[in-house]
Amino acid sequence: MKIRIIQPIITREPDSLIKSEFAPAARPDTELSVSTIERGPASIESQYDVAVALPDILINVRRAQEEGADAIIINCMADPGLDAAREIASIPVIGLGEASLHLASMLAHKFSVVTILDRDIPDLDRMLRKYALLSRVASIRPINVPVLDLRDNEEAVTRAAIEAAERAVGEDGAAAIAFGCSGLSGTVKELAAAFREMDLRVPVINPASAGIKLAESLVDMGLLYSKLTYPYPPEKKIIFP
Repeated sequence: MKIRIIQPIITREPDSLIKSEFAPAARPDTELSVSTIERGPASIESQYDVAVALPDILINVRRAQEEGADAIIINCMADPGLDAAREIASIPVIGLGEASLHLASMLAHKFSVVTILDRDIPDLDRMLRKYALLSRVASIRPINVPVLDLRDNEEAVTRAAIEAAERAVGEDGAAAIAFGCSGLSGTVKELAAAFREMDLRVPVINPASAGIKLAESLVDMGLLYSKLTYPYPPEKKIIFP
Protein backbone atom coordinates (compact mmCIF):
# COMPACT_ATOMS: atom_id res chain seq x y z
CA MET A 1 0.00 0.00 0.00
CA LYS A 2 1.35 3.43 -0.98
CA ILE A 3 0.36 6.48 1.06
CA ARG A 4 1.45 9.98 0.05
CA ILE A 5 1.82 12.60 2.83
CA ILE A 6 1.41 16.13 1.49
CA GLN A 7 3.12 18.92 3.42
CA PRO A 8 0.86 21.95 2.73
CA ILE A 9 3.62 24.43 3.64
CA ILE A 10 6.89 25.52 2.03
CA THR A 11 8.94 24.83 5.18
CA ARG A 12 11.16 21.96 4.08
CA GLU A 13 11.74 19.41 6.78
CA PRO A 14 13.58 16.21 5.85
CA ASP A 15 11.26 13.55 4.45
CA SER A 16 12.67 11.14 7.01
CA LEU A 17 11.54 13.41 9.87
CA ILE A 18 8.02 13.66 8.48
CA LYS A 19 7.82 9.93 7.86
CA SER A 20 9.03 9.24 11.41
CA GLU A 21 5.85 10.83 12.78
CA PHE A 22 3.65 8.48 10.75
CA ALA A 23 5.73 5.32 10.49
CA PRO A 24 5.11 3.95 14.03
CA ALA A 25 1.41 3.50 13.24
CA ALA A 26 1.87 2.24 9.68
CA ARG A 27 1.80 -1.42 8.73
CA PRO A 28 5.05 -3.04 7.55
CA ASP A 29 3.69 -3.22 4.00
CA THR A 30 2.71 0.46 3.91
CA GLU A 31 5.07 2.58 1.85
CA LEU A 32 5.17 6.24 2.88
CA SER A 33 6.26 9.08 0.61
CA VAL A 34 6.27 12.84 1.13
CA SER A 35 5.70 15.83 -1.12
CA THR A 36 5.96 19.51 -0.17
CA ILE A 37 4.26 22.41 -1.92
CA GLU A 38 6.47 24.79 -3.91
CA ARG A 39 4.39 27.95 -3.44
CA GLY A 40 2.45 28.90 -0.31
CA PRO A 41 2.94 29.81 3.34
CA ALA A 42 5.73 28.78 5.71
CA SER A 43 3.07 27.62 8.18
CA ILE A 44 -0.71 27.45 8.31
CA GLU A 45 -2.08 29.63 11.09
CA SER A 46 -4.95 31.46 9.37
CA GLN A 47 -7.56 31.14 6.65
CA TYR A 48 -5.35 33.38 4.51
CA ASP A 49 -2.56 30.81 4.83
CA VAL A 50 -4.99 28.09 3.80
CA ALA A 51 -6.11 30.03 0.73
CA VAL A 52 -2.52 30.71 -0.37
CA ALA A 53 -1.62 27.02 0.01
CA LEU A 54 -4.59 25.64 -1.92
CA PRO A 55 -3.36 25.70 -5.56
CA ASP A 56 -0.17 23.78 -4.81
CA ILE A 57 -1.97 21.35 -2.51
CA LEU A 58 -4.26 20.39 -5.39
CA ILE A 59 -1.29 20.09 -7.78
CA ASN A 60 0.30 17.68 -5.29
CA VAL A 61 -2.93 15.70 -4.94
CA ARG A 62 -3.12 15.16 -8.71
CA ARG A 63 0.56 14.23 -8.84
CA ALA A 64 0.22 11.72 -5.99
CA GLN A 65 -2.59 9.93 -7.78
CA GLU A 66 -0.71 9.93 -11.09
CA GLU A 67 2.32 8.42 -9.32
CA GLY A 68 0.30 5.51 -7.99
CA ALA A 69 -0.60 6.48 -4.44
CA ASP A 70 -3.43 4.44 -2.89
CA ALA A 71 -4.34 7.19 -0.42
CA ILE A 72 -3.30 10.74 0.47
CA ILE A 73 -2.89 12.44 3.83
CA ILE A 74 -2.84 16.25 4.07
CA ASN A 75 -0.47 16.85 6.97
CA CYS A 76 -2.26 19.68 8.76
CA MET A 77 -4.99 19.73 11.39
CA ALA A 78 -6.70 22.61 9.56
CA ASP A 79 -7.56 20.18 6.72
CA PRO A 80 -6.61 22.72 4.03
CA GLY A 81 -8.13 21.96 0.65
CA LEU A 82 -9.70 18.73 1.84
CA ASP A 83 -13.06 19.07 0.08
CA ALA A 84 -11.51 20.23 -3.18
CA ALA A 85 -8.92 17.43 -3.05
CA ARG A 86 -11.65 14.84 -2.63
CA GLU A 87 -13.45 16.24 -5.67
CA ILE A 88 -10.48 15.77 -7.98
CA ALA A 89 -9.20 12.48 -6.52
CA SER A 90 -10.36 8.93 -7.10
CA ILE A 91 -8.46 7.66 -4.04
CA PRO A 92 -9.08 8.42 -0.34
CA VAL A 93 -7.83 11.82 0.86
CA ILE A 94 -7.50 12.10 4.63
CA GLY A 95 -7.55 15.26 6.71
CA LEU A 96 -5.78 14.90 10.06
CA GLY A 97 -8.25 17.26 11.72
CA GLU A 98 -11.34 15.37 10.60
CA ALA A 99 -9.80 11.99 11.45
CA SER A 100 -8.57 13.04 14.90
CA LEU A 101 -11.64 14.95 16.00
CA HIS A 102 -14.08 12.24 14.98
CA LEU A 103 -11.93 9.60 16.67
CA ALA A 104 -11.92 11.64 19.88
CA SER A 105 -15.71 11.88 19.73
CA MET A 106 -15.92 8.08 19.44
CA LEU A 107 -13.74 7.53 22.50
CA ALA A 108 -15.33 10.00 24.92
CA HIS A 109 -18.55 11.86 25.55
CA LYS A 110 -16.59 15.13 25.74
CA PHE A 111 -13.14 15.99 24.45
CA SER A 112 -10.91 19.06 24.44
CA VAL A 113 -8.62 20.40 21.76
CA VAL A 114 -5.12 21.57 22.67
CA THR A 115 -4.06 24.03 19.99
CA ILE A 116 -1.39 26.59 19.19
CA LEU A 117 -2.71 30.15 19.44
CA ASP A 118 -5.74 32.03 20.73
CA ARG A 119 -6.41 33.12 17.15
CA ASP A 120 -6.97 29.46 16.22
CA ILE A 121 -10.15 29.25 18.30
CA PRO A 122 -12.57 30.77 15.71
CA ASP A 123 -11.20 28.51 12.96
CA LEU A 124 -11.54 25.46 15.19
CA ASP A 125 -15.06 26.54 16.11
CA ARG A 126 -15.98 26.66 12.42
CA MET A 127 -14.33 23.28 11.78
CA LEU A 128 -16.14 21.65 14.70
CA ARG A 129 -19.46 23.02 13.47
CA LYS A 130 -18.76 21.69 9.98
CA TYR A 131 -18.02 18.23 11.39
CA ALA A 132 -21.07 18.43 13.69
CA LEU A 133 -18.87 17.97 16.77
CA LEU A 134 -19.15 21.31 18.58
CA SER A 135 -21.57 19.93 21.17
CA ARG A 136 -19.00 17.27 22.09
CA VAL A 137 -16.21 19.73 22.86
CA ALA A 138 -15.45 20.57 26.48
CA SER A 139 -12.93 23.31 25.64
CA ILE A 140 -10.24 24.59 23.30
CA ARG A 141 -6.98 25.23 25.14
CA PRO A 142 -4.21 27.17 23.32
CA ILE A 143 -0.56 27.00 24.38
CA ASN A 144 0.30 30.27 22.55
CA VAL A 145 3.48 29.15 20.83
CA PRO A 146 3.64 29.98 17.08
CA VAL A 147 3.93 26.99 14.76
CA LEU A 148 7.38 27.98 13.46
CA ASP A 149 8.68 28.08 17.06
CA LEU A 150 7.48 24.60 18.06
CA ARG A 151 10.78 22.86 17.34
CA ASP A 152 12.93 25.57 18.93
CA ASN A 153 12.10 24.53 22.50
CA GLU A 154 10.37 21.18 22.39
CA GLU A 155 10.63 20.69 26.14
CA ALA A 156 8.79 23.93 26.89
CA VAL A 157 6.17 23.13 24.24
CA THR A 158 5.60 19.70 25.78
CA ARG A 159 5.21 21.22 29.26
CA ALA A 160 2.72 23.79 27.95
CA ALA A 161 0.70 21.14 26.11
CA ILE A 162 0.59 18.87 29.16
CA GLU A 163 -0.51 21.75 31.37
CA ALA A 164 -3.26 22.73 28.91
CA ALA A 165 -4.46 19.13 28.64
CA GLU A 166 -4.47 18.62 32.41
CA ARG A 167 -6.54 21.79 32.87
CA ALA A 168 -8.91 20.64 30.12
CA VAL A 169 -9.52 17.38 32.00
CA GLY A 170 -9.50 18.79 35.52
CA GLU A 171 -11.36 22.06 34.95
CA ASP A 172 -13.34 21.65 31.73
CA GLY A 173 -14.57 18.07 32.02
CA ALA A 174 -12.73 16.66 28.99
CA ALA A 175 -12.53 12.87 28.80
CA ALA A 176 -10.21 12.75 25.76
CA ILE A 177 -7.63 15.08 24.19
CA ALA A 178 -7.18 15.97 20.53
CA PHE A 179 -4.79 18.49 19.03
CA GLY A 180 -5.35 21.55 16.87
CA CYS A 181 -1.96 21.28 15.18
CA SER A 182 -0.08 18.29 13.81
CA GLY A 183 3.11 19.92 15.11
CA LEU A 184 2.05 18.82 18.60
CA SER A 185 2.17 15.13 17.69
CA GLY A 186 5.49 14.82 19.48
CA THR A 187 3.85 15.55 22.83
CA VAL A 188 1.46 12.58 22.68
CA LYS A 189 3.68 10.07 24.46
CA GLU A 190 4.63 12.47 27.25
CA LEU A 191 1.02 13.56 27.76
CA ALA A 192 -0.25 9.98 27.83
CA ALA A 193 2.48 9.12 30.37
CA ALA A 194 1.52 12.09 32.54
CA PHE A 195 -2.11 10.95 32.56
CA ARG A 196 -1.06 7.43 33.53
CA GLU A 197 0.96 8.80 36.44
CA MET A 198 -2.19 10.56 37.64
CA ASP A 199 -4.16 7.33 37.12
CA LEU A 200 -6.31 9.03 34.49
CA ARG A 201 -7.47 6.76 31.68
CA VAL A 202 -7.87 9.58 29.19
CA PRO A 203 -7.24 8.88 25.48
CA VAL A 204 -4.76 11.19 23.75
CA ILE A 205 -5.20 11.19 19.97
CA ASN A 206 -2.06 11.20 17.86
CA PRO A 207 -3.02 13.00 14.61
CA ALA A 208 -0.46 11.12 12.52
CA SER A 209 -1.61 7.73 13.82
CA ALA A 210 -5.27 8.59 13.25
CA GLY A 211 -4.54 9.65 9.68
CA ILE A 212 -2.47 6.59 8.80
CA LYS A 213 -4.87 4.03 10.26
CA LEU A 214 -7.89 5.66 8.60
CA ALA A 215 -6.08 5.74 5.25
CA GLU A 216 -5.07 2.09 5.52
CA SER A 217 -8.57 1.04 6.60
CA LEU A 218 -10.29 2.80 3.69
CA VAL A 219 -7.90 1.26 1.18
CA ASP A 220 -8.29 -2.20 2.75
CA MET A 221 -12.08 -1.95 2.62
CA GLY A 222 -12.09 -0.55 -0.90
CA LEU A 223 -13.98 2.54 0.23
CA LEU A 224 -13.83 5.98 -1.38
CA TYR A 225 -15.52 9.19 -0.35
CA SER A 226 -18.91 9.45 -2.05
CA LYS A 227 -18.88 11.07 -5.46
CA LEU A 228 -22.40 12.28 -4.75
CA THR A 229 -20.90 14.32 -1.91
CA TYR A 230 -17.63 15.12 -3.70
CA PRO A 231 -18.48 15.05 -7.44
CA TYR A 232 -15.73 15.54 -9.98
CA PRO A 233 -15.55 19.24 -10.94
CA PRO A 234 -16.84 20.19 -14.39
CA GLU A 235 -14.22 20.46 -17.11
CA LYS A 236 -13.32 24.05 -17.93
CA LYS A 237 -10.35 26.27 -18.55
CA ILE A 238 -8.51 27.07 -15.30
CA ILE A 239 -5.32 29.13 -14.98
CA PHE A 240 -3.39 28.32 -11.81
CA PRO A 241 -1.31 31.13 -10.23
